[in-house]
Amino acid sequence: MTTQRANYLYPALGLTLIMASIIFVVVLVPRWTFKPPEPRDLRDYTTQELRGREIYKREGCWYCHSMVSRPQDWDHGRRSKSSDYFYDAYHLLGSERTGPDLANIGGKFPDQYHMLHHKNPRYVKPGSIMPRYDYLTEQELTDLTAFLQSLGPYGTRALDVKDGKAKYAANGETKWAKVRDYTWVGGELNGLTEKVAMWKLDVAQQRALNEELYGEHLEVPFKYTAEIEELMYGSSHEAANAKGALQGLATPAFPNKEALEEARNADPDVRAWKENSFKEGEITDKNRLLANYGKGLFNNQCSPCHGVAGNGKGQAAFTMTKRPANFDEDKFATYTTDTWYWRISRGVPGTQMPRWEYTLDANQRLTLTAFLKYVAQNKGLGKLQGAESNYEKAPVPAAAPAK
Repeated sequence: MTTQRANYLYPALGLTLIMASIIFVVVLVPRWTFKPPEPRDLRDYTTQELRGREIYKREGCWYCHSMVSRPQDWDHGRRSKSSDYFYDAYHLLGSERTGPDLANIGGKFPDQYHMLHHKNPRYVKPGSIMPRYDYLTEQELTDLTAFLQSLGPYGTRALDVKDGKAKYAANGETKWAKVRDYTWVGGELNGLTEKVAMWKLDVAQQRALNEELYGEHLEVPFKYTAEIEELMYGSSHEAANAKGALQGLATPAFPNKEALEEARNADPDVRAWKENSFKEGEITDKNRLLANYGKGLFNNQCSPCHGVAGNGKGQAAFTMTKRPANFDEDKFATYTTDTWYWRISRGVPGTQMPRWEYTLDANQRLTLTAFLKYVAQNKGLGKLQGAESNYEKAPVPAAAPAK
């Protein structure tokens, strides 16, 4: 009796067809159809920056670093746009984030930082798991640094939206740098003259830019900015419910969503609203009343940790390893509506602050925002103080009525 062997030809053909279909749909179709618009705020790479990009690819930097800032990301800079990849031969988006995202890394650190960081990451970031690249030549390190410094809105490739293209065509000037002829001395490119981007900023100006980008004021994830815009210009039930509080916090810069989108076509970074001041002398009576409503919610939900006055000295504060924020600090006075909304909604990672977006609706979070803007801009409760009471004296019992 003979056993008939299984025929694997048809399953193999089927699996091959499935794999080919996946590659076709996921890899080839996007490559043929993705045609981002030419950016008005970005120039093409120089030859040096392209050399740095090749080193970035060759050394496998994109295995650990992504190069796309998503709407839900925070502290990575502005969200990425399709036009950011117009000049890329193919896109180095990366596959995971073992290291930080680099889409907006340009201008955040001086050139010397990148040179040291690549030679030995532990020089500048103790505990970093990034490998050393001190085997790269000085020229390769310089080219890799030039590529990284070209990325993002503060990099050497960034242009002004309005007249940046004209300035660059006329004299090689970008927003933060100038592209000019440079002759290499020494190394493998000795005697070669080519276009190289040089920072326009002196040491003090570049340090000021670094401090601005990496100061204590964190960048708001676009997810929460977009949520504020939807509440402001949308027509949903939640938007209608939040309109009153939101109109007190900010004034729409455009009559409707269509006008905002049209303005964004000309300038992608245009703001959708103007902040209303909550400082005494500038605040309206209506907005002070809104802040007072927020005070009631704050007393119920937030004062056990932050204190009734928002100074971080609540009853529970002294049991915490990381103390609650003191809203009298100067940095909080500059927080915008979406910054407050983000912090209230998301909480603060590494602390015991809850994510209030799970328990408070948008209107309640905006009302809280009004109170916090008032406290931060007035360095305390101001006219929201209320009448003081003497809690140290025991209440005197009423005299018994005479018989």
